[in-house]
Amino acid sequence: MKVLLVKLPEDISRYIQMVLRVRWPDLTLLHTEQPGEALELIHKAEPHFTLLHLPEPDDGAVPGDCFELINKIRGFSELPIIVVGESTDITERVKALETGADDWISPSFIPMEFIAKVNAILRRCAPHKPGLSLFLDGKLSIDHASHRVCIYGKPIKLTPIQYRIFSYLARNQGRVCTSTELLQHVWGPNSSDDKDLLKLNVYRLRSRVEEDPSNPELIVNERGTGYIIRAPATSQ
Repeated sequence: MKVLLVKLPEDISRYIQMVLRVRWPDLTLLHTEQPGEALELIHKAEPHFTLLHLPEPDDGAVPGDCFELINKIRGFSELPIIVVGESTDITERVKALETGADDWISPSFIPMEFIAKVNAILRRCAPHKPGLSLFLDGKLSIDHASHRVCIYGKPIKLTPIQYRIFSYLARNQGRVCTSTELLQHVWGPNSSDDKDLLKLNVYRLRSRVEEDPSNPELIVNERGTGYIIRAPATSQ
């Protein structure tokens, strides 16, 4: 289990480490005080979830920093986010959840309740279990365990980057994924401007998955916006 702690006071960090090690003895904790570093760690270290501290107003910190970080994380990741705070202000709790946090935990919870809440959040936010997902009425299949992609039953060999692009588009079938969204998902939160990099990799991906890459039917470009794998038309 790998957990990212962001801006947590030292005493709360020690308590959380003690509590979580009861359930996950192999726990690895990542610490940072910097929002920018937190975004990089989420992309590179791939923690199972993150705990963000929401300070009391009289702590001298700015609560809005926590909400802004939640919003930035949600711009490129579905990582479970748990806000840690002692505040009794219901409006702050509501704002954290509406901004994109998955839950709010008080560090004063008794240990077993803390663990139970974390377990519940992980179950609720867990990605699809390894298995086969079908898209385009079964014409496209993705095995999440092996990263194996088949089109019309034919296995297609993709590089890790090509797989991340293709699987993300497939999971969002029928919705236009913006270039910025794809860049941040594949290369990280600080890669939102290099659209030529994305264009090159989509070109290479099409050469693997399209019958005619110059006239793509699977990965369609939405000019000036991004890319889409269109959902099959429903029969009337």
